[in-house]
Amino acid sequence: MPKRSKEDTEVTVQTIMDAVVDQLIRLGYDKMSYTTLSQQTGISRTGISHHFPKKTDFASSLDDRIFNIMVSHLDFSHSLDTFVESWQEALMNEEFIALLRLVFHHIVSADRGYHFGKETLERLFATTKQHFGDASIENVKCLMGESLLAMSA
Repeated sequence: MPKRSKEDTEVTVQTIMDAVVDQLIRLGYDKMSYTTLSQQTGISRTGISHHFPKKTDFASSLDDRIFNIMVSHLDFSHSLDTFVESWQEALMNEEFIALLRLVFHHIVSADRGYHFGKETLERLFATTKQHFGDASIENVKCLMGESLLAMSA
């Protein structure tokens, strides 16, 4: 069998990652599986696991993408009050909630995914601090609590 080109491999990985993002948002992390990814992409489960041996490898590979999708729901361009309002509005958005669930899930897990969740939240705190100063950190902590309550409702 001929060896696959680097370009073919990159297309395959990108196809898998697109499906992962879609399924994380639509199904959630727990319901996403190698089987559901295989069904969506047409790539065998073995082919997927060749690129991503563990399920937590998906999140680690998507950290920038997940972070960017999360912050796209938030308004950093105006005041801290506007940012807080945008977060509270985002809590009514299924995509934002799904991404928060993913981040929180990885924070409490004992595997390598812990770093993904922790780093995502650290980036969020740093971005907020960069835009609104040290005082904003307390607001983000409160918003995290609101988020947990919203997800449990």
